[in-house]
Amino acid sequence: MDTADIHCWREADRLYACWLDLPEPERADWLARQKLEANVQTALLRLIAQQDSRDETLPGVAGLQLEQETARNQLAGRHVGHWELLEEIGRGGMSVVYRARRTGVDFEQYGAIKLLALAALGSEGSARFEQERRLLARLNHPLIAALVDGGFAADGTPFLVMNLIEGVTLARHCEQARLPWQARVDLVRQICDAVAHAHSKLLVHRDLKPSNILVTPEGVPMLLDFGIAKLLDDKGDTTRTALRAHTPGYGAPEQLAGGEITTATDVYSLGVVLRELCAPFGMLPADLRNIIAMATRETPDRRYPDARALGEDLDRLRLQRPVRATPDSASYRLAAFLRRRRGLVVASASVLLALLTGLGTALWQAQRASLQAQEAQRQALRAEAVRDFLFQLFAAADRERNETADPPVSAVLNRGAVQLQESSGMDAELRAEMAILLGHLNTSAGRYEAADALLGTALEDAQASGNPELLAGAHTRLGILANARGDSELALTQFEAALAQIANLPLLRREQTLVAAMGGWVTAMNNTGKTDAARQRLIDVLAEPGLVSKPALRGELLLAQSIVTPDAPQRLQALQRAGAYFLQEAPTPTLRLTLASMFANTYVQLNTLDEAVRHTQDAAQLVERIYPGTTSQRARAYNNLASIMARANRMQEAEAAYAKAEDIFRALGDDRSPSFASLLHNRGLLLSDLGAADIGLPLLEQAWAMAVDHFGASDTRSMIALRNLAMVRADATGDPRAEQEWRKAYAASDSLSPLQRLGVLISGSIIALRLDNTADAGQRLDEADALVSAHSLTLLPMQRVRLATLRGVWHSQRGESGQAVDQFVEAQTLAAAHSEETWTARWRNHLAFGRHLLQDNPSRAREQFEAALDLLSPPVAARDSAQIRELRHLLDSATAKANARP
Repeated sequence: MDTADIHCWREADRLYACWLDLPEPERADWLARQKLEANVQTALLRLIAQQDSRDETLPGVAGLQLEQETARNQLAGRHVGHWELLEEIGRGGMSVVYRARRTGVDFEQYGAIKLLALAALGSEGSARFEQERRLLARLNHPLIAALVDGGFAADGTPFLVMNLIEGVTLARHCEQARLPWQARVDLVRQICDAVAHAHSKLLVHRDLKPSNILVTPEGVPMLLDFGIAKLLDDKGDTTRTALRAHTPGYGAPEQLAGGEITTATDVYSLGVVLRELCAPFGMLPADLRNIIAMATRETPDRRYPDARALGEDLDRLRLQRPVRATPDSASYRLAAFLRRRRGLVVASASVLLALLTGLGTALWQAQRASLQAQEAQRQALRAEAVRDFLFQLFAAADRERNETADPPVSAVLNRGAVQLQESSGMDAELRAEMAILLGHLNTSAGRYEAADALLGTALEDAQASGNPELLAGAHTRLGILANARGDSELALTQFEAALAQIANLPLLRREQTLVAAMGGWVTAMNNTGKTDAARQRLIDVLAEPGLVSKPALRGELLLAQSIVTPDAPQRLQALQRAGAYFLQEAPTPTLRLTLASMFANTYVQLNTLDEAVRHTQDAAQLVERIYPGTTSQRARAYNNLASIMARANRMQEAEAAYAKAEDIFRALGDDRSPSFASLLHNRGLLLSDLGAADIGLPLLEQAWAMAVDHFGASDTRSMIALRNLAMVRADATGDPRAEQEWRKAYAASDSLSPLQRLGVLISGSIIALRLDNTADAGQRLDEADALVSAHSLTLLPMQRVRLATLRGVWHSQRGESGQAVDQFVEAQTLAAAHSEETWTARWRNHLAFGRHLLQDNPSRAREQFEAALDLLSPPVAARDSAQIRELRHLLDSATAKANARP
């Protein structure tokens, strides 16, 4: 670039700065009055075109766009400082960016070099540039492209060199990867950290947009182009022209008006970026919509104060916690509307006045409006009282006020109970509403006594008010509490009372309360064995036109229906229909949890164990976020996780999860509920499968006794628990009581499905063989074969291996060695093809085969015992169970016998 060109561009920069300082309506006239040299005018118009390419009213601007494209890469090959310009990779209103290579060094280094127009720096260009370059060098954040070099080129052009980031723009990355809205929020959340770092260094970016954020191939967002940022502590006019630099659509209102630039300016741009990234998803969670609305408010002091505060609210959103962003109040929206539409409001008022003149015969409407206004005022006062109550309740947990560690949930809930008790001036309806809320929170935290007291108070106040909606709410929460405590009959009483009150509500206010009550009622009906009646009532509710119309609520009812649908394929269909409704309207986190858990259990029944494990892990992760700490929900989640891990033969993970669940239940004092009984039962069976039947036996005894207490001795669940108790008792001790217990369970097996009856017959065969009742064992095995044939049952590999092994033991006890060996070998062949699915059956086969061979072929018996120990040792290395000791004794005997033979 020669001296004339340098003069031309510097003069154009000076004039451009003058143009930027003018109010927009005056710029065209000012430009027309200038008497400029042709080359200076061309350069000035190019700068103006780059500032706002949409302004086609300026002379010569439209024609310059084509010139810009043809001029692309015109500086390639030039040297700027120690850098050689390679190719253009970006262009902005006051700059152009090249990929560059550093020259004159003995190592290869590439960077992104940004060449700036002097007008971007204001009248004190050089001094300003040096000051901000030093400040930019202090930015040290892993998500900000670092400043590598900077200075002035030989022609006086200022330049900055940043790390060269390989990647695609934020918007393109989200589109190409088809990211869900949650992942897009996470990317913006990371950028908030980078912007907050800059804010802490007294810098605002002023031009945040998706094209200034690149996402690397590893999925890491990188913030680019701090350019000539705004110093927050600069009170002079040196950046006056620079403050106007922004991208249309992303600039905050104060930027458009030439107002003061603050950290809230960047917050506005981040809010626009977040809004655009999430726009394709239509219906977004209310909290996310509120966050976007707060970040993009017109007035800076009503936004988040800085990027850190915005990022913290995004954290709360992803952790399912209350966010700080709230919708604008109706009064604020009305005042803002009046300010923006003053002329329209005056005209509308005139029309309204003319209309009212002719409405003398409709005074009853005015009376009705007055009553509605009074009701609205009453509701507003209640809402304000609720807000004040909650603000006071959670003030103790506000770190910004107290600078203390987070208090435990119990402390906050206790504070709420005391505060409610001391609120003597609160009316009955409001006190009932607050007590229902606190009772629900205490139930969720496993604080059942406190919940009972609060919900009792809520019911009394609701009865005093006569409000059917509050009565329904109190009864519903009392029913949920009774379910949590394992008192299903009391729960049914409470839910029926709630449903009776719901029938008195207007249809428009009925469906939310109805669905909440029905969900708990179905759980209680299921726990009392009344599944058919529950399922039919749900079908009727879903079929009634207009009763439940919202997609998320219909999905919730289908979830409840799946609980009382025993047929796995039908249940899977109900769950898939529920999932389809939830795609229309996002479910709450707790409904997502229920859906994941039900999918997991259904896939277990369908023997699709990979899907079962995946959904169970999803459920456990949701529980950790929704119910952290010592909560009954976490205990049940780990119980379910353990059970399904065991089905998938991930034994060590299963035992660890059971142990964790049991610890949580006992820490809660919740050792009598059906959930705890289920845990004891499942863990007892697992320990038996791990060769520790003597350790699992006491757990199964407790589980059966609790099942009888909760469901009655003749209930199917009690009979299954008794059958399994008998099987493990025989395995652990050879106790003759096992046969009596099994016969009692078998007598009630007619109500079971064919597969469940097959399980009863298999356990009966195990017991009979363990007690040397060979004839009974043969009869039960024959009956099992007939059942499989009659119903064309498709057996799992585990069942097939177990049946072949039992036949081998039966032949062995009858002295039929050849047939026994054939059956044992057949079982091992089957197991080899399904080694992961038949882990338990495999070690039991090796043990039984070894016992059969011990006398006649001790060397081969030793191989079988060693194989059994190899399978058992890793999961139970720390357990000295009776079964493991017996197996080691058998191995020693086989070794001794083999060594004694010539």
